[in-house]
Amino acid sequence: MKNYPKGVFALVVFALFSCAKDDGVDIEVSNEPNINITLVGEDLERVYQYEYDSSSGLEVQSDLTQELGLGSSYLTLRQKGDVLSFYIFSSGNFSLIQKNVETGQSSINSNFYTENNERNILWGTNDDENIYLGIFEPQGTSNFGVLTIDNANGMQRQLMIEEDIQISYQPIYHQGKLLLTYRDGLDNYKVAVVETATNNVIKRLDFGELVPNIFIDGMDDVVILKSESGENYSYTIYDTNTFEQIEEVEFPLTRYFDPGILTARFIGKELFYYSLYVQPAEVRFGPASFNFTTNSETLVDMERIVRQVEAESGKSIQLLSQGIDEQTGSYLVGYVEVNDNDQLEGGALIISSKGELIKNIELPFVPTYFLIKD
Repeated sequence: MKNYPKGVFALVVFALFSCAKDDGVDIEVSNEPNINITLVGEDLERVYQYEYDSSSGLEVQSDLTQELGLGSSYLTLRQKGDVLSFYIFSSGNFSLIQKNVETGQSSINSNFYTENNERNILWGTNDDENIYLGIFEPQGTSNFGVLTIDNANGMQRQLMIEEDIQISYQPIYHQGKLLLTYRDGLDNYKVAVVETATNNVIKRLDFGELVPNIFIDGMDDVVILKSESGENYSYTIYDTNTFEQIEEVEFPLTRYFDPGILTARFIGKELFYYSLYVQPAEVRFGPASFNFTTNSETLVDMERIVRQVEAESGKSIQLLSQGIDEQTGSYLVGYVEVNDNDQLEGGALIISSKGELIKNIELPFVPTYFLIKD
C-alpha cells in the first residue's frame, strides 16, 4: 500500500544481491541553484527525514523511528500540505501516524480499523477529519468501494464505486475530493471523482482504452493526461471545485506512463515528468520535458548520469524514487547503492532541467519519497 511502489523493497533486495564497487566520496558539481529538499527514506529497520538547504549548505537528518515509533515496515506514506501520514498494519489492525514537517507536531490514531472477513483493504489516504480506505466488498469479490472512517469518533460510512472491476490504482486526495483511477470489468479505464463531504460520486470519466495519468498543477487544478498506449497524447485541465473542463490540448508525445498518479509539473510552457526506459536498460526511468511552444521533447540522458555517478563515487547504484522541484525546474532522483555489506544506503541526485548533474547527496539510507512543496 506504499505510495511509492511496494516493489521498492524488491528492487532493494535485487540491488543487495548485485555486484558491488568500492566506496567513494560525495560528488560536488558547480552551478548549484538555490533549492530546498525534504525527503523521507529508510534502511532495513528505521525511517528517516532529511532536509537540505543549498543556499546555506544546512543538512538536517531526523530519525522518525525514534521520534514517532515508526518502523520501516509501514505500508503507505501520504502527504497533505505539510503533514505526512504513515499507515501501519500490525496484529490485524491498521494505525495512522502523522507528522507536520513544519511545526514538528505529531499524532497517532491507533487501531482505527481491524481486519475482518467482510472486505479486502486496497489502499488508504486521509484528510484532517477522515480516513478513506479503498475496499473490495464482500471479501473475495472485486466490487470496488470507499470506506470512510471519522477520526474523532470512529464512525464508518461506505460508498460503492463500481462492481466487478479489474484493478484500483493509488488514489489522489485533493481539496475535499478523492480521484480514483481504476480499470473496470470490460477493460475500460475510468476516473471516479468522490466529493468526500457528501460521500457521493460527482463525476465519472470513462476513457475507454485511453490510459489516464493524473497530477495537480500549480493552480491547484486537476490535470489528466490520456493516450492510446503511449501515443496521441492530450491533456485536460479540470477545475477542482466544479470538475468542469478548463482546457484541453493535444500534443505529439510518444511515451508510456503507468495508469494513475504521475510525477509531473507544468513549469512555464513546459511539462516536466519522468519517462520509463524500454527494458532491458541500465536504468528504469529518467527525467524528461515537453515544450508546448516547439512541440518537442527533451530527454535527460539518465544512463550517462548514472555512469558518471558510479565512476566518480566508485559505487554501483540503482534508481528508485523521483521528484520535481517546481521552483528551480530541477529533477530529484533517489537511488539505492548496490553493495554486499547487508546495509541499505543510497543518495539523492539533483539534476538541472538541461540534464546536467548538479549534486549527488550521499545518504546512510535510501530516499523513497520527495516532499511536494507548495
